[in-house]
Order: sequence, then structure tokens, then C-alpha cells
Amino acid sequence: MSTGATTASWVSDAIVDLLTAAGISHVAFNPGASFRGLQDSLVNYRSDGPGTVLCTHEEISVAVAHGYAKATGRPMAVLLHDVVGLQHAAMAIYNAWCDRVPVLLLGGTGPVSTAKRRPWIDWIHTANVQGEQVRDYVKWDDQPADAASIPRALARALNFARAQPPGPVYLCLDAGLQEEPWQGGSWPSPDSFPAPTAPATTETELDALASRLREARLPVLISDYAGDTAAGFEGFVALAERLHAPVIDRGARHNMPVDHELNFTELPEILGEADLVVGFDVEDLYGALDAAGLGSTPRPPPRGEGSAAVVHVSAGHLRVRSWAHDVGELVAAERQITASPETALPALVSRIERQGPEATRLSERRRRLAGRARARREALWREASDAGARDAVHPARLAVEAWEALAPERPRVVHSKTPDWERRLWPLGGFRAHLGWHGGGGLGYGLGASIGAALGFGDPDRLLVDLQPDGDLLYTPSALWTAAHLRSPVLVLVQNNRQYRNTVEHAARIAEQRGRPEGRRHVGA
Repeated sequence: MSTGATTASWVSDAIVDLLTAAGISHVAFNPGASFRGLQDSLVNYRSDGPGTVLCTHEEISVAVAHGYAKATGRPMAVLLHDVVGLQHAAMAIYNAWCDRVPVLLLGGTGPVSTAKRRPWIDWIHTANVQGEQVRDYVKWDDQPADAASIPRALARALNFARAQPPGPVYLCLDAGLQEEPWQGGSWPSPDSFPAPTAPATTETELDALASRLREARLPVLISDYAGDTAAGFEGFVALAERLHAPVIDRGARHNMPVDHELNFTELPEILGEADLVVGFDVEDLYGALDAAGLGSTPRPPPRGEGSAAVVHVSAGHLRVRSWAHDVGELVAAERQITASPETALPALVSRIERQGPEATRLSERRRRLAGRARARREALWREASDAGARDAVHPARLAVEAWEALAPERPRVVHSKTPDWERRLWPLGGFRAHLGWHGGGGLGYGLGASIGAALGFGDPDRLLVDLQPDGDLLYTPSALWTAAHLRSPVLVLVQNNRQYRNTVEHAARIAEQRGRPEGRRHVGA
């Protein structure tokens, strides 16, 4: 076991040493007295420690870390002030949980010792086992009781956060403990506890799946999270190209170049023509298949001509909780293979290459598919170019106009929900060309995540763009202060449609169902 030396005077100094040794480059926080000791150490103890990101709300702090993780694949830290800061952060933590991103949440509490508490405020802001507030949507939480327990607790938290599938973790630190003198001695370095390797399946499973893919008349590939790692992204594209197989990109990450001739995301009816559908870490496989009648309960899949066998390669079920039904609907898959895309996809590509697919048959398949995909893209551009509205900027029109202005800058989309017209039109190509959206459906994510992505990309060689819905912005507008303070190199294009569009659509639908006029659908929206 390697050990770390420290010149710490206080326990909070030693925590900063641990964060530095673990490679934590930034800490975001909205100030609070329960971590004043740690804040002082971040500011005054060492010049090469993590940088601070000052935010005006905890939801912004967590969103910053969320965006950073999606840009880098690494966790950054967030400080959360006792029970009130934790509750403010809860929605953003849930977004990070649903979106499978590693975030290190460090909470302050107490002082736990009642003898050290100030009247009233320290009492109402101290909880018994504070992590219970978010336990159902973090991978792990802990509250170390003394200084000697902190190094291992921090190492374990980081390991759990980074292990596939990744997610947020919460470590609660007693305010009194942070402010105790450091008693000296060495501590185990975080690199003594390496993160677990990504889940991988057996050679037998891989051989069988490779044979199925090679022999299929029309295999279709689907993914949400293949693009979470470079190996997964490159493997997903390579597998599609070796098989000449159409791809459905579900969009949690950027999994396939938008203008690739095998990208059939906007032609989901291809699923109804397939004889084999293989999902690679699909968050809602039932939802992806349901459009073609291939889902499971409550509508069983067709078993006649053209119906497809379904195989799902994923480690997503390893992060299951019971509180929220984020597990989605069951799918009657022929096979559920536990493996991450980054391990399974390169192995499958290697096997397909060794087996040598039938070149003539596959070349003809690709020629037909390429023509369909090209025709669909051309139709989408015509539809978007003609789009317009009297009272709002149509999302499709915004995407067209923005691309015409930004194309020379090779934009990278760090956030959007417009609704995703840039995914249909812009020729977004390589790894992390688009970072997706918030995962948990919680508003207030976009600005903070864009700031975090800018931190993660550092000095970007491409323009970073946030296609920002106005409703999401209005939840956390003070994030603009942090963006200005950091001089974040992000272009924020706000779609000011002067309404909560989703609410208007629901109101119109309910009015129609009840035989009522739709003219008042904008009231309350």
C-alpha cells in the first residue's frame, strides 16, 4: 500500500491532500458554515489543490459536476451545506443518478457533538445519518466518525462512483471533525485502492453473439451509453460498419455520427424489419422497441414474419434501487448479457473481423440502407428549413439558423433539448460531440452542466454550444453569474418560446379528450 505524506495542520487540510492525490481538479459549492473548515483549507492550505467553483445554489453546483463528468469521464467534488444544502441539491443529484455520472458529494453536518453546537441553527441543521436524505439515488453514502476513517471512506466513495455503471456518491463530514487539529502521521494514498474494472462477459457469450450478428438477415443495433467511453463509441461505430447494420442512437450519450449512412435514429421503423435487435446499454429498451411492436409487457412482441429476437448487453441493472421506477418496463429479451459496452464492443468487432462476413450480401444491404438514410436526412432538412411559427421560434428553424452560423466553428453541443433537432440535422461526428441532456427529467440542469463541461474540456479546440430552453434556464438563472465569473467559453442560445411547451401540449390533449376548447391551453403554462 502506498502512503501519502502531509504537512496538514488540520483535518480539513488532510482532506484537501486526499482530494489532490485522488486527482480531483475542482470543487463546486454554494458557501455554508458546516464546511467552513474545508473551505478554508481549499483556499489557503496549498496552491496546487483543487480549484474552487463558486455557485449561488446547490442545484447549480451538482449540475456543474454533472457536466464535468460527461466531458471527462471523471468525478469532480461538490460541497453541500448540512441538511438544507443537501435538500437543495436533491433534484440535481437525482439527475446525476439517472444519467449514470460519477460525482463526489461532500456534505457538512453538525457539529455532531452537542457540546460544540451553537444554539438553534446547529441543531435544526444536523441530522441523524444525513445520507438517508439521498440514499435511494446515490450509489453509496458514509459518515466517517473520526479522522482515521476519512482516507478509506474517500477512496471507497471514489471507487464506487467510478465503477461501471458510474453514479454519484455522498460522504458526510462532521463540521467539528473538519476543524480538529491533524494529529500527524501518514495516510493511505487513494491509488492504493484502484477502481474495479468494467464488467465483461465470457468468451462463450461473445462467440455466440458474434455468430448471431453475422448470420442475421438484418441486425439492428441500439444504444444509449456506448458513447460514454471512447472504446465504447469507437466499438459501436466499428461494429455497425463491419456488419453493415443500421443503428438507433437513443441519445443519453453521442453514440453514432449523425450523418453516418447507417444512422437510422430517425427511421425507427427499421426495427420492424429486423430479425435481430441488439441493445448496448439502453436505458429504456422497451421504449426503444415499442414503436415497432417489439416490446414486452403489456403488449407481447409479434412472433410472425419479420419479428426480431432481442439481446441486451448492459451492466445497467447493477445500479438498481427500489425508490424510483427508473428500471423501466420489462423486455422479453432472448438474452441479457452482463457487460459494459467498452468491454463487449471491441471484443465483438474482433470476432466479426475474424469470421469474415459475406462481403457481397452485406455490401448490397449497406447500399440500400445508405440510400434510405440519405433520403431521410434530406427530408428532415427540407422540413426544418420550412418550419416557422407566428409566436415562437420553431426548434427546427433554430437548429437550421444556428448551424448556418456556427458550422465553421465545428460546434460541440454540451446541452440541448430543443427538442433535439440538432441531433437530426447537424453532422456531429466524433466522441463526445454531443453530451446529451439531464437524465432524470429535472429542470435547472442546462446552464450548470454547460459550465462544468467547459471546465472539463479546458481550452476547447471547438466551440461549445448550449441550446438552452428558456424554461430550464428560469430554474437556475443565477448560474449565469458563475459562468461570467469563470469566463466559461460557452455560447448559450436561449430558445425563448415564452411558454412551457410540454405543459401547453398536455393542456391541449386533455382539453381535446374532454371536449373542451383548446383556446385556454396557455393559461398556467
